[in-house]
Amino acid sequence: MTMNLGCERIVNVNIEVPEHVARVARELEARGHRAYVVGGAVRDSLLGRTPKDWDICTSATPDEVEDIFRGNAVSTGKRYGTITVLSGRNAVEVTTFRRDGTYSDGRRPDVVVFSSDVRDDLARRDFTVNAMAYDVGRKAVIDCYNGLSDLEAQVIRTVGDPRARFQEDALRMLRAIRLGAELGFAVAPETLVAIETNHGLIRRISWERIRDEFSAMIASPGAGDAVRLTERTRLLEHILPELEACVTVPAGGPCAGTVFEHSLKVTDIIEPALHLRLAALLHDIGKPATMARDSSGAVRFFGHDKVGATLARQALERLRYPGELVRRVALLIERHMFAYDPATKDKGIRRIVAALGMDAIRDLVKLREADRTALGAGPGPGSNMAAFLARVEDVMAKGPALSVRDLAVSGHDVIRVLGVPEGPEVGKALARLLDAVLENPELNSREKLLQLLRQMKSR
Repeated sequence: MTMNLGCERIVNVNIEVPEHVARVARELEARGHRAYVVGGAVRDSLLGRTPKDWDICTSATPDEVEDIFRGNAVSTGKRYGTITVLSGRNAVEVTTFRRDGTYSDGRRPDVVVFSSDVRDDLARRDFTVNAMAYDVGRKAVIDCYNGLSDLEAQVIRTVGDPRARFQEDALRMLRAIRLGAELGFAVAPETLVAIETNHGLIRRISWERIRDEFSAMIASPGAGDAVRLTERTRLLEHILPELEACVTVPAGGPCAGTVFEHSLKVTDIIEPALHLRLAALLHDIGKPATMARDSSGAVRFFGHDKVGATLARQALERLRYPGELVRRVALLIERHMFAYDPATKDKGIRRIVAALGMDAIRDLVKLREADRTALGAGPGPGSNMAAFLARVEDVMAKGPALSVRDLAVSGHDVIRVLGVPEGPEVGKALARLLDAVLENPELNSREKLLQLLRQMKSR
């Protein structure tokens, strides 16, 4: 059944709400208050997706929520109307209906006014598909802003004037594109125009908040198209100017188009692990700085891997990514042009594995395969990389010692046998033992390494 009440469209539909969430809503209703499930949970449920979070909005004030749930209520954002209610082993955020004042910091309203009308609460939300409420008891969706129609049309559109929504919180510009990429929806034309018109507002937003939205965007199924939209709307020049610089640079070699387009293809092809997507997206950002033409007029990018690694490290640190992730991505970019020499001895192979680690080598194979596929070179990482991986597996089967931690003796053994104090001499001795084991893995037994230490002492 569908009916209209004022601005409302109320549609009867059954959403399977988890019992711990329904229990909170029922308790609020039993005390004379209105309570609805709101936001992404409603949207995702209607789309047949599994919601990540279940939030409730209510006519009850924060004090009333605390009084109703007493020992199970935690004041996590009372100023803004939010109380976290512990329900069984789960936690549910319960927020009072509210109207927001101005957003002078570009993130949170300076003043909130609590309301008794759910329509006030839905009016302050970002996108129409997020501005629906679900009445658990009556099994009905309340839709004031055509969210149901936009779900059906697969469109991301702001609630009301997009310029006003973006002035309130400029991160919504990036969120619109990210949400479209996650859901496979288009962003409404007027919303895109408003993003491009107001792109400079993104500078108000902290790097941490930008990073989180950007990470979700590039890990989504529509990553390539989403990054194209960030470039088209001029957000990319603020977020990743290093990638923006690739937009007009010819890819060169067998790759038609630009470095930018090639990078997006590689990103879409590689699996959606964050470090792999970042490495794919940024693997060629060293090309604008290294572009040159050889004597035949062909475009060349000598050293772009090393330059790209440096630029990627700077960009990811600016975006406040964790140090370990920065290291992994920069390493993949620095080594993505790696070429295996079949004449390399086993010791050399072990040194490469020790320097990179097996996880990085497997990731490097994935990056090379995605890069080649984007170039139209067919499946697989190429014969050179395939031969390298086979050689690594063969060498590693003979003995896995790759660092001093893998040795059958410790620093304490060195101190005891050599009679030296803790300090640099211990490290030097362990390094010599490791070098011997890299040459001959069969030496990595406690008895043999102790014998080597005794020989060092007698010299």
